[in-house]
Amino acid sequence: MTEVTHANLTPANLFAAPGLRKQPPTQMRIAPSGKFVAYLKASAENSLQMDLWRYDIEQQVHTLWVSAATFESNNASEVTALTDVERAERERKRQFTFGITAYSWLGPNDQALVSLDGQAYIVEVDTKTGRAPKLLSDAEHRQSAYKASPNGEKISFVRSGDLYIQDILIKPPQASSNDTNVATTELRVTWDASQTINNGLADFLAAEEMHRFDGHWWSPCGKYLFYCKVDDGPVAVSYRLEIDADGSKTVAQRYPYTGKANPYVCLYSYDLDRGITKLLWQPTDSEVYLARINPLQSGLYIQVQDRLQQTLWLKKTAYADHAWQTLYVDRSDTWVNLSEDLHQLNDGSIVFSTEADGCRKAFVLDQQGNTRLLKGPQHINQIVDVSATHAFVSGWDTQPIENHLFTVSLAGAECSQITQQPGWHETALNLAKGLYLDRFSDENTPLKIDLLSLKSPLPNICLFSEKIDNEHPYKQFNARHVISSFGEIKANDGQSMFYRLTPPADISGTHPTIVYVYGGPGAQKVRKEWGSLLVQMFSQQGYGVLELDNRGSSNRGRFFEAPLYRNMGGPEVEDQVLGLSVLAQTPWADLARVGIFGHSYGGFMTLMGLCKAPEHFKAGVAVAPVSDWAIYDTHYTERYMGLPDENAEGYQAANVLTYVDKLSGPLLLIHGMADDNVLFTHSTMLMSELQKRNKAFELMTYPGAKHSMQEPHVSIHRFNLILDFFNRKL
Repeated sequence: MTEVTHANLTPANLFAAPGLRKQPPTQMRIAPSGKFVAYLKASAENSLQMDLWRYDIEQQVHTLWVSAATFESNNASEVTALTDVERAERERKRQFTFGITAYSWLGPNDQALVSLDGQAYIVEVDTKTGRAPKLLSDAEHRQSAYKASPNGEKISFVRSGDLYIQDILIKPPQASSNDTNVATTELRVTWDASQTINNGLADFLAAEEMHRFDGHWWSPCGKYLFYCKVDDGPVAVSYRLEIDADGSKTVAQRYPYTGKANPYVCLYSYDLDRGITKLLWQPTDSEVYLARINPLQSGLYIQVQDRLQQTLWLKKTAYADHAWQTLYVDRSDTWVNLSEDLHQLNDGSIVFSTEADGCRKAFVLDQQGNTRLLKGPQHINQIVDVSATHAFVSGWDTQPIENHLFTVSLAGAECSQITQQPGWHETALNLAKGLYLDRFSDENTPLKIDLLSLKSPLPNICLFSEKIDNEHPYKQFNARHVISSFGEIKANDGQSMFYRLTPPADISGTHPTIVYVYGGPGAQKVRKEWGSLLVQMFSQQGYGVLELDNRGSSNRGRFFEAPLYRNMGGPEVEDQVLGLSVLAQTPWADLARVGIFGHSYGGFMTLMGLCKAPEHFKAGVAVAPVSDWAIYDTHYTERYMGLPDENAEGYQAANVLTYVDKLSGPLLLIHGMADDNVLFTHSTMLMSELQKRNKAFELMTYPGAKHSMQEPHVSIHRFNLILDFFNRKL
């Protein structure tokens, strides 16, 4: 047997296809019948092409259900065929694969609606009939945002900014035919799409900042279709230069800068029986953001917020009369976080959640607006599902670095933890069949996905397990894989902050450390899971890596986030400096050789760390950083900083350019030249100010790269550059 050699990880190892991780299944869903589990999986021939697979629970067999390769125009080379809408949707979702990118159940039966290359197909489970996937959509056009009606008899979609409904009639196949006979009738719902108006799609702010990616919804009865009409007209046109490998172009973009006008988003209903369209909701001076739309059995529920997002109203209307009733109001002196936690019980009551007391808790809300708090873990981050007697929630009870599934009695008497193994569990349920999926990892265990039963002690069915055996591409590096340690320190206000410390793979004397930071709200880096191979690469290249979730990070509740309010760039930097006390107690760490590195908000943190704490951070790499919050978007920035006119001092204090004079350590600045989120302007402003002060810095820009910068060649080049920079400066 050939001896396995052990090498150091490099960026080429990490980012060149097919990669070092076994591609795990994604979008795993238990079928309505409970007979199988469907999922997307990367093709063996092309790691960027996703195919649809299924696992037969009774037969315990994995089967390739639909291969994207059987269709034309399905791989990464076809990216140029995407419409501008599709490109924007992919960037907002951080979707970096091709082929079959989405699927959903077509009604209550085990049929699937599959989206691929702008088209929709019906896929049957019953392979005995030999039915091939059948095209539903008009192949002469590209469509997006496909949705199936609850009974599976219709689909809706968006074409060129207008919303359509299409009937689907599936006729039984003839005995001599293997084809599925699909008869369709298309109905156009809207007719007013223009350069500024679109129907049925989420606007930029909804998708990028609210994480609401849908723009239209079916009622459970299938008689109504609700949709957003987005008018970008109020948003002033700004121009940015987008540069790719073939040249440059000026892009006119309606970017909602903080303090300026937002897109005008209204909610409409379309009555399929009567063919009538009705305006249901439009912004007012107080109700500005349409954050969530939930058609439930008892009526339509929406969640709306004021401009500063300090108030959230949960409102309901019956499907027939369309008269809004406010059921619940959540208020905060800072901001109210959004969630997906809205589930209906059989008696019409709602299970919802709030962070009013700090950590997020579940409660029952009846139709008269009365609330009853439920017993649960210390903090929940999602209400996964509800039954007649219990809510199933994910969250943590002792430490936020773990995540577990809990069952909470709706009677308010009990709470029990279902997942027991310490680590990070993410779950998906089919309560009707008593089944759930458990995606698990800890610091010693790569990803493992099990199918388990809630009702009976059946043996676990392992659907996926990433074992580092001799066939695994990471095997040659695994001998030098380093297990991270976890711990906590106290912030100046006494709150606990958790960190993960990864030592160098080979310790000899003292070593430099990279503080790998994000630092902003809405994210949590420190989790009790196997961790990223990027951190392992730094470790195997001789660096320690420190990651700390400072105050403001997510999954800790409102009070932990509050110090950031109107004060970004202050407590986060203070906390990251406090985190260096961990290194002071670590024999291998050289406190004179500490670098800082981050992307997006992490890039902002890198710049602030270099400027405000230069005595602690010797060098830094800022990737796609925010430099001036006055030129970031409304929804995100105003949530944390308020309006610029009302918090001018805070905006000035959070502006990197305010502190440029204090920057002395080496800086590597990196930005994509087609970034439509953190605009390239953030870096050009910084460049100009540094040049005016005759301050040296290193710069790398990537033509065609947007904010995520996920292209393999960009990632390889970028991290080779980062390694070289830290090797020279630390």
